[in-house]
Amino acid sequence: MIKILIIEDTVLLRENIADALELEGYEVIHADDGHSGIVKARECMPDLILCDIMMPDMNGYEVLKLLKTTDGQVPFPFIFITALAERKDFREGMELGADDYLVKPFTINELLNAINTRLSKHNSVEKRIKSQVEKIENELKTRISELKEQNENQKELIDNISAVNTEVIGQLNEKQTQLMHAALKSIEINSTLQDLARQLAAELQKTGIAEEQRQMLVDLRNKLRKRSVLINSWTVFQLKFNQTYPNFTSNLITRFPQLTPQDLIIISATFIHLNTHQLSVILGISPESVRKSKYRLKMKLGLGKDIDLAKFIHETNNITN
Repeated sequence: MIKILIIEDTVLLRENIADALELEGYEVIHADDGHSGIVKARECMPDLILCDIMMPDMNGYEVLKLLKTTDGQVPFPFIFITALAERKDFREGMELGADDYLVKPFTINELLNAINTRLSKHNSVEKRIKSQVEKIENELKTRISELKEQNENQKELIDNISAVNTEVIGQLNEKQTQLMHAALKSIEINSTLQDLARQLAAELQKTGIAEEQRQMLVDLRNKLRKRSVLINSWTVFQLKFNQTYPNFTSNLITRFPQLTPQDLIIISATFIHLNTHQLSVILGISPESVRKSKYRLKMKLGLGKDIDLAKFIHETNNITN
């Protein structure tokens, strides 16, 4: 059963709205002020909130601000019910993240239409997430294919270069710029995936959603956890790095065959001066895990704890070239 929380200090209006919604089959939760509304919203995780703006102690705008999650989003549709009809009032609410306004007095049909519209839009979240994931996957597959073809086409050219000249340096600078773009794109993709994972987690916390919808959300969550999209974004970055520095990775693997694909990602990212936070986004792990991975990598490379990893990597590149 869909749960709707009504935050309204006027008892008669709150009860009239509740009666109408219960006749339509909704489960209704009452709150007579902003403070109790916030408590009940966090305890019950409603599917939608109806909230008055003008309330004593805490107004509706403050309620909306406090209900936002760490990523600045409200995890359920939020509709203001208010006597305020000024344009600036609408704008303020919308800028805070409100989904809709119902200006008093409103009819039951207007109320139900607003609720149905917002629930329908919100319940399509799994479709939007699925579409975004598929789009990212398709873009990555296309990019990987293009990069592999480019690598094969230029291999012979690279092998035949006998001296460094102005043209080759220019090409390298252009490739370094493209490499940084690939790294930033990988960070952007993985940041998007993390946002999607948070949206899924918020949806799955709700009670009362249909079993079919819950299963779809679980399937999407499992798909994200498989990290196939994440791994593909690594692949794009690593292919681009290998295209820019064609001998570096192969020579490194020859010297240190125990290196894992994640080790190579860390080495490549460190080489182009990505910081710990950026690396954590690329790899989908915490900054602390990145630091631990770097420490283990130094052990594999036979480096002491006081040796600078970035300096070693750049010196290794100078040797291989």
